[in-house]
Amino acid sequence: MTEIRRPTDQPERLTGRDSPEHEGSLSAGTVRNSLAGARRAAAPYVTMTRIVFARLSNSRVARLGAVILASVALIATFADFLASELPIACRSHGVLRVLPNLLHPAALTSSDCAQLRLAHNPGDWVIEPLVAYGPTQPGSPGEALLPPLTRGHPFGSDALGRDVFARVVHGARTVLVLGLAGSAVLVALGTALGSLAGFFGGVVDGLVARAIESLAAIPTLLLVLVVEAIVLNPTTATLLWTIALTRWTELARLVRAEVLGALGQDYVAAARALGASPARVLWRHVLPNVIGPAIVAAAFGTASIVLVESAVDFLRAAPPDAVASWGETLGEARMHAGAWWLVVFPGLALLFTLIALNLIGEASRSALDLYPSAPKPAKER
Repeated sequence: MTEIRRPTDQPERLTGRDSPEHEGSLSAGTVRNSLAGARRAAAPYVTMTRIVFARLSNSRVARLGAVILASVALIATFADFLASELPIACRSHGVLRVLPNLLHPAALTSSDCAQLRLAHNPGDWVIEPLVAYGPTQPGSPGEALLPPLTRGHPFGSDALGRDVFARVVHGARTVLVLGLAGSAVLVALGTALGSLAGFFGGVVDGLVARAIESLAAIPTLLLVLVVEAIVLNPTTATLLWTIALTRWTELARLVRAEVLGALGQDYVAAARALGASPARVLWRHVLPNVIGPAIVAAAFGTASIVLVESAVDFLRAAPPDAVASWGETLGEARMHAGAWWLVVFPGLALLFTLIALNLIGEASRSALDLYPSAPKPAKER
């Protein structure tokens, strides 16, 4: 038979977390949790900007676009090491020159380098770039329209004998500098004017709205052509400012709408109730939560500026600066239909750059979808 013990009147011994000995550890854990909660409360709050960048870092589409764009940026950065009429380093007549392709010393010209390459004097040596031609260096009449894989011209040459590889490599620098600089200008203008119009309203909002309506009615390419025709001595900076000053209107409209929506949120009302100045409310609480459209506009704006710059160069309406351009090389193919390499190589470079920028823009737009639709309930079995 099973023995049944009668309960005693003595209380059972407390063990584990119920014991008095554990009371001190409970208090320490409570204090640690309180301190951790205080640190989390003191940390900067999560804004739309932080959420967008966190989602972009986890997006495969954004990573693919970033890899392509980083490759183009590396080519643009080291363009002088890939194609240049001056060597990377050389020693001639006892004089050592390091990185003359970057410093461009007046004592060393392309003709001197040509003699150095031909005359192998004792003690003289030269370290050549991948292609020993510059982007604007014209060739001899016999070097015009050479096909690809010709000796010294891996991508062939154009009608003036200029190396197409050098023009494609250095054209990446021109495209990225113009695109990123113009994008920075339009993002700064669009964000500043849109936020001021939405935050202050009244006369400021009316002036910004009239400026947006006036500039949005003029096509960008047409305005660029008109400005290039009016300015006496147009430069690349003129082209940059003209494009940037006409592309900020759409971003300003979006930022203004986001600011108007953010002004009705509780955190803005709380900041105002605590006595924060209008400048602090705008800079600290409103802008970090409405900057999302600016991230998307930066990618799409860069792609738009690159495309407009290539179109202007294609039409031969660009400033007469001695810079390499993909659009100019594409424009030369109109007069030489058989020179397919004038279309393929700069066209592929332009295509991949635009694809990368649009991939980043689309990923940024998807990252701004902060409130996805709720999942559908599972079907009842």
